[in-house]
Amino acid sequence: MNGVDPASTRPLVAPRRPRGLLLHRTPGGGWSRAPRPVTDLERQALAWDAACVRARTVARAIERRLGAHPGPHGIRVDGDRVRVLLRVDDHAQWARWRSYFGVTAVGERDRPRTVTAAGECDGVPVTVVARGAGTAPPSATGGKRRRFRLGGTTYDLVLPQRDAQGDVWYFQGFRNPDGMPLLSLDGRPERCSLANVEAYLGPLSPVRAEN
Repeated sequence: MNGVDPASTRPLVAPRRPRGLLLHRTPGGGWSRAPRPVTDLERQALAWDAACVRARTVARAIERRLGAHPGPHGIRVDGDRVRVLLRVDDHAQWARWRSYFGVTAVGERDRPRTVTAAGECDGVPVTVVARGAGTAPPSATGGKRRRFRLGGTTYDLVLPQRDAQGDVWYFQGFRNPDGMPLLSLDGRPERCSLANVEAYLGPLSPVRAEN
């Protein structure tokens, strides 16, 4: 289904304050009618609400951009982030969408011809899940496979890795300065080293696409 899903996140700060005179306690224990200063917690809540509003604004702009997209698509606002699902059937089309969404990392998923990409649009984090022939990476047509040896195990980083709890991790091209691959859960910007994922959540097993 095309279009933006209704936002599920409500503002943390009430948009309307009750009318009338409000009294508040002073540090000395008395009462004051002067405007109460904004607390750090309220300031954080206001910042979160503003970020959610930006995300909804960006989602509407993306929806207008996707209006002429020939394939099926969908948009979902998740708090201060936007998630986009679309179908791409050729590499040129995928390259244009990657440019539009400012994609900085692309990782394979466990479904054939499906990738998840992390980007940013007008300062709002965007996760793009793209499906179709246009997303096929060079490795799918015989290119060099990405392998990394850790301890006595060789990991094929083209394949997602499932941990002992059932969560699936993806290598999106990021590494530590020493070359250690960094993995992330599907659609999340946070990254963790392969060594730590294996040490604390392993053993890891490759996720292969079903034929």
